[in-house]
Amino acid sequence: MGRASTPAAGLQSRASGPRGRRPHPLALLLLAALPLSAAPAPRKSLATTYTLPATAPTQIRVGSLTLTRCPIVPAYCGSLARPLDPAGQVPGTIQIGFEFYPHLNTSQPAVGTIVAEEGGPGYPSTGSRVAYLTLFYPLLDTNDLLLVDNRGTGTSQPIDCEPLQSDGNGTLQAIAQCGAYLGPTSDLYGSGTAADDLAAVLAALAIPKISLYGDSYGSYFSQAFAGRHGDLLRAVILDSTWPVVGESPWYPEAAPAMRNAFDVTCQQNVDCRDLPGTSIGRIATLLSSLEAHPFAGTAPNGNGKTVTVHADGESLAYEAYSNSTDVVLYRELDPAARAYLENGDTAPLLRLIAENGGASLSNCDSGAPACYSAGLFVAVSCTDYPQLYNMTSPIALRPVQEAAGILREQLTDPGVYAPFNIGEYRLMPLPSSVLDMCLTWPVPSPAHPPGEPVPPGTVFPSVPVLVFSGELDSLTPAQQGAEAAALFPNAQQIVFANSFHVNAEGDMDDCASVIAVNFFRNLSPGDISCAKEIAEVRMIPKFARSMSELDPATPGEGNQGTAADLQAAAAAALTAGDAVARWWVNYSGSDVGLRGGQFQIAQTGNIASFTLENDQWVEDLAVSGTVDWYTIAPGGVVAQLTFNGPGGAGALTISWYDLKPQAQATIQGTIGGRSIVATMQAP
Repeated sequence: MGRASTPAAGLQSRASGPRGRRPHPLALLLLAALPLSAAPAPRKSLATTYTLPATAPTQIRVGSLTLTRCPIVPAYCGSLARPLDPAGQVPGTIQIGFEFYPHLNTSQPAVGTIVAEEGGPGYPSTGSRVAYLTLFYPLLDTNDLLLVDNRGTGTSQPIDCEPLQSDGNGTLQAIAQCGAYLGPTSDLYGSGTAADDLAAVLAALAIPKISLYGDSYGSYFSQAFAGRHGDLLRAVILDSTWPVVGESPWYPEAAPAMRNAFDVTCQQNVDCRDLPGTSIGRIATLLSSLEAHPFAGTAPNGNGKTVTVHADGESLAYEAYSNSTDVVLYRELDPAARAYLENGDTAPLLRLIAENGGASLSNCDSGAPACYSAGLFVAVSCTDYPQLYNMTSPIALRPVQEAAGILREQLTDPGVYAPFNIGEYRLMPLPSSVLDMCLTWPVPSPAHPPGEPVPPGTVFPSVPVLVFSGELDSLTPAQQGAEAAALFPNAQQIVFANSFHVNAEGDMDDCASVIAVNFFRNLSPGDISCAKEIAEVRMIPKFARSMSELDPATPGEGNQGTAADLQAAAAAALTAGDAVARWWVNYSGSDVGLRGGQFQIAQTGNIASFTLENDQWVEDLAVSGTVDWYTIAPGGVVAQLTFNGPGGAGALTISWYDLKPQAQATIQGTIGGRSIVATMQAP
């Protein structure tokens, strides 16, 4: 993860990452899947792949360190004491924790070592062990895997700042309190210092070179490591990245990427493509309406809990820029805007805003800093990232410098965040808007100059570098990926169609993950044609209150249903599709329908199962039944649904391939005793 993930919110969002087409965490944590007749054999899970032999010793010697078997995971755990302050101004040491996974073919020495770096900043790399073991399993027969937690995260003495840790979104006061708590150590957690820690761990383990994978902020860290320790690198993958040097504090690439993502999604969905105007134009019209007439209402958040939310320019900006619900956002915001503007239907829009709230999306429900450190997020951000003000200036002077910078931007590029204005962007939670976040952070020591994760004038190494970018990612846009690639003499960028933030980790399409494995194995990505073939985000055709507002499903040979029956069939299919879409934002396993009813979500390996209980996507049809979704490409979905509608009792089987481009759904069954045979765009 890096400057935002999905699902993740609050302090995780700007620099961490719920996520390109990444599976829900449950999909990564649970065991092998049940078979679906329409799906290929399930991908192996951690429990059936990487395990230490029963005869594995309790301790092993690696380099100069003795590592001990970890108590729960199949690895050897260790730590290395590092100077807290490499410049020597602050005394003391900090323990850098790590997990070492030996290669499986013990008859031969390892041919190399893979190091994977997680994002945030604030998330520990060891916290994503399942995803990394799954991603790199094809290489672990001959390669060791090393996961090192950056200082201040996970097993490396995580920063615990209250009330910042519990707040979720942060305030300038809470950030100031965290800075005061850290005192003279507040500038000792930057990417450069953490990169030096990793180099020291490699030296202690006698590892001469590594293949380095970084996702989101981990890719920013990986650039810092490359600039400081290029001689230790064999190859690098930067998954969803932005340049470690040369970036503007305004991140001007974000708005064009966001606008393009909405329009690209619309153009690939026929019901949207045929509408007058553009998708981003309709969202701009919604923005103007909310600026003139903001309103509040209640809606279910991602975990089905009813909350009060506000529909205004600030909340819409957060929807567009936070990337916390990427697939759901691009699937639903345009039709939600149409529902509100044309019919006064507030339910879809309010639900989107509620689902984007921090409490419903957190994947660190325990709140433990070892899972995610909000203090570390701020410490790294204020040490490394460019600001509108000079971090070496007194805190009292920074607002004056910021105001001058904002005035210049308003005069020279007032549309930097269009269709949102700079004021609306600044009103977003601090870790998403970024601009104000470091105003109250302590002045760094001259020994630790801010904004220098690599020394000025750094020449980056000529090792093979692969940059992954998602076409629809507005957190780390493809343009920023190109700028990062340009820092390296031997870099290639791959842009994955219809994809978001982080591409290889948790890959649902068997594309980026395969390319990553090929690259680390052969120093060549191999066939990359799959990057252009990833299925579009399917936008729902429209939000409707009643079945009668929907286009009927297309009748097939043998269909006996009426037009009203085929509208009911379409409504049932869209109800099932709506429940499946909530998988991206739900962590509780329970949720509610848009207009009533409820459903449960369970995960068994790669199968997500939904049990609907009178789920109402439209007001006049309550749907019950089950939906099983195989979450790896091609993503077979089978729904067995029942309902009682105006035309009588319905019992339908609806199936489609969720990850297949331009997928169509087939509908078979009966309504009121009449045979239903039909097709429609997959919901």
